[in-house]
Amino acid sequence: MFEQQRFSARIVGGLAFVLFYAVMASPQEQASGTGPAEQQTTPGVAVDSARKTVDIPGYSATSENAGTTWGEYEVRQSLEAGGRIANPSGNLGMWDSYVNLYSGPRLLEESLDLHSATHTGFLFDDLTFANYGYGGDPNNVSRLQLQKGTLYRFNASFRRDKNFFDYDLLANPLNPPNSNPNVPIPFSPHLFETTRNMSDFNLNLFDQAPVRLRFGYGHYSNDGSAFSSTHQGTEGLLLQPTRNTSDNYQFGISFRVLPRTSLNYDQFVTHYKNDSSWQLNGTPQALANGTPVNLGLDFNTPAGQPCATPLVSGGFANPSCNGFFSYTRFSPIRNTYPVEQLSFQSAYFKAVDMSGRVSYSSSDSDRPNYLENFNGLTTRTADRMYTQSGPGHARRLNTGVDYATTIHVTDKFRIVDTFRFANFRIPSTFALSENDLFGPTLTSTPNTYNPATCPPPFTATACPQHTSSSGPDVIQSSINNFLGQDTKINTFDLEYDFTKWMTAHAGYRYQRRDISVGLSYVQVGTFFPKLPTRGGCTQVVNNVCTLTTVLQNESDSVEINGHSGIFGISARPANTLRVSFDTELYSADNTFTRIVPRQFQDYRVRASYKPKQWMDFASAVVIREGRNNTADVGHLEHNRSYAFSAAVTPNDKFSLDLDYDYNDVFSRTNICYVTTPSPPVSIACGGSPFAAGLSFYTENAHSGGGGLQFRPIPRVSTGIGYTITSSVGSTIILNPNAPTGPLSYNYHLPQAALAIDLTKHLTYKTGWNLYDYHEKSNPGPTAPRNFRGNVFTLSMRYSL
Repeated sequence: MFEQQRFSARIVGGLAFVLFYAVMASPQEQASGTGPAEQQTTPGVAVDSARKTVDIPGYSATSENAGTTWGEYEVRQSLEAGGRIANPSGNLGMWDSYVNLYSGPRLLEESLDLHSATHTGFLFDDLTFANYGYGGDPNNVSRLQLQKGTLYRFNASFRRDKNFFDYDLLANPLNPPNSNPNVPIPFSPHLFETTRNMSDFNLNLFDQAPVRLRFGYGHYSNDGSAFSSTHQGTEGLLLQPTRNTSDNYQFGISFRVLPRTSLNYDQFVTHYKNDSSWQLNGTPQALANGTPVNLGLDFNTPAGQPCATPLVSGGFANPSCNGFFSYTRFSPIRNTYPVEQLSFQSAYFKAVDMSGRVSYSSSDSDRPNYLENFNGLTTRTADRMYTQSGPGHARRLNTGVDYATTIHVTDKFRIVDTFRFANFRIPSTFALSENDLFGPTLTSTPNTYNPATCPPPFTATACPQHTSSSGPDVIQSSINNFLGQDTKINTFDLEYDFTKWMTAHAGYRYQRRDISVGLSYVQVGTFFPKLPTRGGCTQVVNNVCTLTTVLQNESDSVEINGHSGIFGISARPANTLRVSFDTELYSADNTFTRIVPRQFQDYRVRASYKPKQWMDFASAVVIREGRNNTADVGHLEHNRSYAFSAAVTPNDKFSLDLDYDYNDVFSRTNICYVTTPSPPVSIACGGSPFAAGLSFYTENAHSGGGGLQFRPIPRVSTGIGYTITSSVGSTIILNPNAPTGPLSYNYHLPQAALAIDLTKHLTYKTGWNLYDYHEKSNPGPTAPRNFRGNVFTLSMRYSL
């Protein structure tokens, strides 16, 4: 697995940041001798019971500090530095996927605010610079904001996210324990560990002028390592070095010439580059002759994977098995996305509000140098080696139009109409060339056909070693795809205010979608001796057969007409109580996929109650019911959510937050699936080995928590919090080795925090978080996914 080089690098990085910002803060404090009288602030701890990280939030924002003066600027700044102590146990891959926090120093927060109250700053009137999470946390953020009156506004940000994922059920072959040998796979074959860096720069000029300008640039990169897999008779584990970047450019101009009217033009250009590659992740087995080989991830010998007897005498790999000597793939992608957009907002005409947008994009995606090489054995076809190469190109043409208008008929009655048009077309081409060599075993030498060394009757040892199941020796393929969609949506709504306490709306929505798909796949195969007529080839010339096969040549179009009735009402029967209800009833004459409902009902009820200024209650009910009762589909679904929250803050010494959410998810659909052998009682679905069944998914999830914050004495604030998510669910299991996994689990997240004000400017803070994840089902033939860990955060916060 990937080496976790965390501790030493994070110590150096954390100390560097602490020293840098400590030095940066010093001269500003010395220059503040003529500042206002300093006020002591009371430390506080914000406890959010739903937090998934141990970052202890500051008890006050830097803008709330008393501050000082430096020349013509008001200066406020804060620095919080410390460290974490973590002791995770259990499945560390899951810990990294969910939490990814370890021991080491941290810069938890650093911020600096400069403000010129008289707007007489030399280069800027306002400056805000903030940093969070440096020193080892998986998420780091830096933000800079500069503003000079209405002349300019500049924003810059940098974000770094370290992403780790290893949920070991994903793409896991779930090798059964009765396989000989028994080789469980304790990690996900699609594990990844990447770092995403995101930089954004935006400049706005003349914010209040008749002509306003906007400029923007963003650079994003995603680097790291990952695993994936490929099936060549057996499932080979691939190491996937990942590298992709995108550069985004923006220019915009706005005109405010007419009263209450804005006309805007924006140009966006995105260039995307992907240079990821794939290679076989090692050769852990060996043949009897000492040649390293990889028999793949699948070890299910009762099912003949990678073969019935993978290991022979001496523990050597069976040369008659599926296996890999090597595998590489390189697929560079270059995309360019230019987008032009024209928009406007206007209230020029009395009692009429209008807004609109038109956008157009013509994008290109190129894969100029695709190259794939395989060296090994696929026993079904006796394929020993192959090389695939060829360029690919796709183009996306996209047009979008939005227009909305609101007519104020009276002070109480409004007519609202919204129209949306979206059209995209994606034609693509791929010219694929493939050359194959064949042999019966891993130890056989794959021969290239040469008439001089392989004369009739093609029994010489130098001849290619085909079987009747072998494919062409040379393949030239032309693949053309098309996907297009045209969407028109119009929503007409009537709104009426019965009183200042009650308003309602009713409307109708019409949606028309036209979806077109097309695929042309033509393959020209060349079959060399010794079996040139295999695969149904009959056009033999000079002992070589050529077969042109139209593998697919189809096109289809789907028209979908949807109708919705919309209704909503909002009431405030008292100043302390607000209630709203919204619903949409939808029906369509068609769908594009089986799991999309033809009819659905959406109901939303929300209520808030504030009996006292320091007491808030809120609740929400969201119910969505859907179905597609077509005879061969039989799809039913629902998603029902019930939530409640309460917040009580009688004074600045005590606060209490409570929340609870219940979510009920269900779906059921008729499916066709492959099963060999067929079960004793099954319904045919297109012939063997397909059988019809009923796919279902259910999940009932409870999530609740609370946070208590109190200040027992003036200089001390403390808080405790707890949240739990408990889920119970089930789904159709086609693989008898598969557990229910994430459908049934408990996730406990208790936490506590303490802040002690040592001086007027210095606060000591400490926090504790426990992360406890436990699945209720048997882990199956993989490593258990449970983990548990304490994280303590100790820090000192300086504020000015």
